[in-house]
Amino acid sequence: MARKKVQEERKRQILKALDECLQEKSFEKTSIKDIARVAGVNHGVLHYYFTGKEDILLNYIDYVIADYQGQAREWLGSKDLSTYTKTGFIDEVFGFINNRITLNRGLSRIFVEIWEISLYNGEVRAKLREAYLRWIDEMGSMISGYIDDKDFARNMSIAMVAFWEGMALFSTIFPSGSLGIEEVIRRFQQRIIEIL
Repeated sequence: MARKKVQEERKRQILKALDECLQEKSFEKTSIKDIARVAGVNHGVLHYYFTGKEDILLNYIDYVIADYQGQAREWLGSKDLSTYTKTGFIDEVFGFINNRITLNRGLSRIFVEIWEISLYNGEVRAKLREAYLRWIDEMGSMISGYIDDKDFARNMSIAMVAFWEGMALFSTIFPSGSLGIEEVIRRFQQRIIEIL
């Protein structure tokens, strides 16, 4: 059991190293040796845990999703949900998504590159599709508590995720404050809350 825990920790260490590498240069220009150097391990260790650089990327997508799900659970666990109104709770959730995901330029920049890779790589595309479907399902689950029409709740969750991802893309291209992205997001969220 302890060995499995060590293996999982080593994998996380490697995936975190890829994240650090991608903050500095593109995936294409990042080598296995770069990832190993940042992880503080011999590059042969990476081949023990992963079949290659693409496998590391596929696992990285899961790693990021799991990390943000964990952050969300921790954040929700720190809140006394009984003190929130419906709109207050949804507003808090939107704030979490904006501050930790949508307006996180480093994360957005990495995922823009992953989107590009997915255009030509079916496995990466399938992994991204799976990740987005999980996010859509989670948002749908959250808002379905406030909407009787489950199909409408799902459609709303798809629209919200697509909107946030578009804003994330814009946040990587336009300098902070130049388009008023934060205000656009705020107004969009107000409309969503009104609809709910």
